[in-house]
Amino acid sequence: QYPTRSINPIKNIFKNEPYYNKITFLSNESVFKKALKEKPYAEIFSDQFGGAFGHFTDYSNTLIAQNVAKTLLELTD
Repeated sequence: QYPTRSINPIKNIFKNEPYYNKITFLSNESVFKKALKEKPYAEIFSDQFGGAFGHFTDYSNTLIAQNVAKTLLELTD
């Protein structure tokens, strides 16, 4: 899902699948919304391709990588 949007529509796609409880859904929504309050838009997105989001910068790629790493650590502890 796009980084500033809820992952609930994605979850709903899979909600009736027998493997639903085995899926780890990772949301970047709060991470990006927080970053947008703290940093200039241009530091996070290089354009406004999607209106409320755009193509990633090195900084936004780092936000995603850190969120993935945090989630993986939580899953393996």
